[in-house]
Amino acid sequence: MKIDFDNKQMDLLNKIGFPFSLSEDLSDDDILLIDEKVSEYFQLNGIDNDRVNDIGLVCESIIDCIS
Repeated sequence: MKIDFDNKQMDLLNKIGFPFSLSEDLSDDDILLIDEKVSEYFQLNGIDNDRVNDIGLVCESIIDCIS
């Protein structure tokens, strides 16, 4: 499955880092790894003072895209 991530999403995904190309067809395993890593990144960086911050909003948008 090919997913067209926007620039903010791609910047964050590239920052996290993946062992495959995000601009090509993604396998189910690739999508599961994205979900796992983005969810973890969200937990560590996406919340300030019990509120979702800008990073968290991008993480949420990525998770929405792959769902």
